[in-house]
Amino acid sequence: MKVVLAGNPNAGKTTLFNALTKSRLKTGNWHGVTTRPAYKTRGDITFADVPGMYSFNGYSMEENSAAEEIRSADLVINVADGLTLRNSLSLTRTIISMNKSVVLYVTKLKELKRRGGRLSASALSRMLGVPVFTEIKPLKEFLKNIKSGENKLKINAKNSAHLSPALPLNEAYYAGNCSLTRAEKLFYNKYFALFFFIFSVILMFFMAFFPGMPGDALKNLTEELISVKLRGAVEGVLPAGKVRSLVCDGIIGGAGGVLSFVPQLAVLYLFLTLLDESGAMSALSFITDGVFAKVHLSGRAAFSLVSGFGCTAAAILTTRGFTSSSTQKRAVAALAYIPCGAKMPVFLTLLSPLFSNPFPVITAFYFAGIALSFAACYFAGRGEEELLSEVAPVALPSPVTILKKLFFYIKGFIIKVATAVLLFCVVSWVLSNFTFTLAPCALEESMLAQISRFLTPLFAPMGLNDWRLSYAMISGFAAKENVAATIAMLMPGGAGLDIAGALAASAFLLMCPACISAFSASCREVGAKTTLIYFAFQLVTAFIAAYLVHILFSL
Repeated sequence: MKVVLAGNPNAGKTTLFNALTKSRLKTGNWHGVTTRPAYKTRGDITFADVPGMYSFNGYSMEENSAAEEIRSADLVINVADGLTLRNSLSLTRTIISMNKSVVLYVTKLKELKRRGGRLSASALSRMLGVPVFTEIKPLKEFLKNIKSGENKLKINAKNSAHLSPALPLNEAYYAGNCSLTRAEKLFYNKYFALFFFIFSVILMFFMAFFPGMPGDALKNLTEELISVKLRGAVEGVLPAGKVRSLVCDGIIGGAGGVLSFVPQLAVLYLFLTLLDESGAMSALSFITDGVFAKVHLSGRAAFSLVSGFGCTAAAILTTRGFTSSSTQKRAVAALAYIPCGAKMPVFLTLLSPLFSNPFPVITAFYFAGIALSFAACYFAGRGEEELLSEVAPVALPSPVTILKKLFFYIKGFIIKVATAVLLFCVVSWVLSNFTFTLAPCALEESMLAQISRFLTPLFAPMGLNDWRLSYAMISGFAAKENVAATIAMLMPGGAGLDIAGALAASAFLLMCPACISAFSASCREVGAKTTLIYFAFQLVTAFIAAYLVHILFSL
């Protein structure tokens, strides 16, 4: 049996899907977190979590995909926002009129009660002629009984009130005080919202990079534990030789060196999660619609661009919410210039040895990325994009929700380092310790050295004369974390760059194409041809910009 969870955007469909299927799909307090259907089978039931929609008249690509899933469903769990129930029931009536078996699940009742509202599930069920649930446990019991045949998937035909465009909801529902709170009045002011966002981004970098702040202090402590104490303990156990070199130089020196940046990434993800869950991002999308219109996008692009600070590949998937393919292509072109979380360790690796306080220069690179993304949107094409979006209430998020999402992000980063980055480090170590005949050798005589020397002429004009740095730059196309891991493994004493070289390398990494995951996501969303065109343009302009930066700062 196929059960589809459908409803308006930001109603809580994915949260319910996670609870029913014990999944951990990404959730957020903004319109468009889910961009394509997700499936999970539990027993005899296949659950489908679909993007939010308002009607079956497809406004965007993601709405069309949701409508297709509903048409093929055996049962639709219509997830409705308790704060905006009257709006949500418009979709409910449409689904019921399709002669679909429907269950209504109403969310956000605590918030409704807090503002003086009320809901009678039984009265609403009588009006609609379908079961109405407000808690997860009774819904699970209902689904269990369906599997055992006790509940039949039939709509109550005796009650046709659900087909009326104006339901007498007063008996079952009262919305409470719907006036804006003081916080919402502030965040819906365009000057305050923009100021708050810029201030939040600067504060985020300050807490992560400024000497003595939590991110920097914990990073130094983690680095001490991994690179000094753990490495020392291993060196004391393993005898000198290739095995110890693999473990200490390849694994601990490479992948372990990247793990030392987890505290600073945690600060980054904490601020992004707070902006997300508080509703501030939703307000920013609404307020910045006019700003994005000047670069041929809508306020919805704010979600994609801010998501890009975490992961470019995930941000590209959010572009499915745009109404046209041309707009989606412009957004994808812009996302390559937003520095993802994986670039932060690279900037720190290159710039920290040269700046006692790397906070100003790294912050400047992040804002330069934002400026470049706006320029890419402006020059990538023309066209208008309208904004149709739910504006989430602004409120303090639950600490439990924040911690769960923070754990999810950090766990994902650690898993990536412990798998993809670790494997890359092991392969790189093998290539850097053996010749083509697989004979042990010194680093300069290795396979890696001979191959990478062919790349050095490309990077020499930006001040990278060492083949190890050339290899590190190229390794970032697999995953940006590899750049920091490669430098830590092959150059344990540091990259040894001057300011001109470090700034040029950072400029190259800021503007070059994203990792293979982002490339794959782009191919799925906008096609291989468009992705290859963007890739070539970004690569060429990244080299040119890096050459110019090196010349400028060498004067």
